[in-house]
Amino acid sequence: MRLLLIGCEYTGKSTLARNISRWMIETMGVSLVRWHDHFVVPRLDGHTIIRAEGSDASIGKTEHDLNTEEDEEQIMSLRPNVLEQLQRHNIWRHLHPRLLEVDDVLFVNFYYAEAVYAPLYHGYGEPDSFADRYERAREWDEELLAYAPDMVLAHVTADPAAVAQRMATRPRVRGILKQQDIPSVLDRFREEYEAGLIERKFTLDTTDTTPEQTLGQFVDLIRPHLSEVDRQRMR
Repeated sequence: MRLLLIGCEYTGKSTLARNISRWMIETMGVSLVRWHDHFVVPRLDGHTIIRAEGSDASIGKTEHDLNTEEDEEQIMSLRPNVLEQLQRHNIWRHLHPRLLEVDDVLFVNFYYAEAVYAPLYHGYGEPDSFADRYERAREWDEELLAYAPDMVLAHVTADPAAVAQRMATRPRVRGILKQQDIPSVLDRFREEYEAGLIERKFTLDTTDTTPEQTLGQFVDLIRPHLSEVDRQRMR
């Protein structure tokens, strides 16, 4: 499966990603599902990994290889132009053809988050600047589609009040989103979704749905876009 989940924090992307992983394990027989979800500062390392029961499959990294809290503090202290360069290299690394040619390529937010969050919170990426993330996002769309033309874009959204309630109920350590920015961030992700060059796409609104209902909607919407490899594994 080739899938890119995008959306504001607290819309349910992480929960959906875990549920999709379990669905893939149950229906496709895979032993490990890995999501590249390390693009929102300061979390630039590690992956969300879901393993089948009893599986010892590994991607190679251990806890020793991952960033520490001190490392993340250093990342947050970088000057904007240095952080921009670090993120640009991080994104290009994940557009490498060898990474995109495997059966399952799963991203959360990726460079779409840069287009939304960098100008708002990190001091770079404004329109008409060298680091213009609005323009670069479309360039990266083209690069992604060159190696993964069957990529699917899924926009996960919710009502601003629902996002604010979730944020207040389950605050995250070093969470990037500020409450006053919720409506504008939701709008920006919608704008990026609409402007994106990925043609296989759909939106999931989690405002009034349970995680199980959202997964059911996802399964219905993703079926037309499943690869032949996916369909063979399901058979």
